[in-house]
Amino acid sequence: MTEQHFTSPIKMKSFVWLFLPALVLILFSCGTTKKNETAHYAKAVSAIDSGNYQAAINYLTTAIDEKENDTSLACLFLLRGEMHEKTGSIDLALADYSEAMKQNPDDIIPHMKAGNIFNLLSKYDDALNCYNNALKINTNAIDVLIKRADIFTATDRDSLAFADLQKVISLEPENDYAIMSRALIYQRFKEQTKCCEDLEKAAALGNETASEFLHSMCGKQK
Repeated sequence: MTEQHFTSPIKMKSFVWLFLPALVLILFSCGTTKKNETAHYAKAVSAIDSGNYQAAINYLTTAIDEKENDTSLACLFLLRGEMHEKTGSIDLALADYSEAMKQNPDDIIPHMKAGNIFNLLSKYDDALNCYNNALKINTNAIDVLIKRADIFTATDRDSLAFADLQKVISLEPENDYAIMSRALIYQRFKEQTKCCEDLEKAAALGNETASEFLHSMCGKQK
C-alpha cells in the first residue's frame, strides 16, 4: 500500500520518499535473515517477493507462535500487519500494529501505519492519537507532521495545521508540499500576498498544482 495524504493530490518533488511503499520501510526497519534460510521469516519474505501475501501471513503467524529469535517479535507483527492491509483485513492489521507497539514502544512505524489506516477511514481522532504518539518518539518526523497537518486542515483547525507546516518548512525549507499547503492556509487566513508568495515558491520547486493555483488564485502565469 502506497502511503498517501487523504486530502490533497499535490505531487511533491523534494519529499518523494514519503510515498514509498510501506513494505519497503518495514523491511528496511526489520531487515532480513540470512543465517537460517529455512526460518519462517525468511520464507515469509520470499512469499512477499512473489506476491503471495496470504502465504506470508501464514509463515509470519508460525514465526510469531514459535517466537523465532532471528527477527524481533515487533517486526513480525509489523510485517504481518502490512500483509493484512494488503489482503484487506484492516481490523487484523490494526491489531498487529497495536501488538508491535507493545513489543517495541520506541518504533515509530506502527504508530504511523495505524494512524494512516484511521486517517483513510476518516477516524480522525484515532489517527491524531497515533500521530501524536509517533511524534513523542520523534518530534521532527516530517511525514507525520505533514499527515497531522492534513487532518488539522480538513477538520478546520487551521492554526494547528499552520504550526505543523511551519515546523516542516523549518526542517526542510524546500518541501514543496508543505509550502503549498501553507499557501492554502494563508488564503483561509485572508493573507493573499503570503498565499501567492508561497504558491510561487512551490511552483518554482516543481509543484504542478501550485502552478495551477498561482494562475487561478493569483492571476499569474503558470
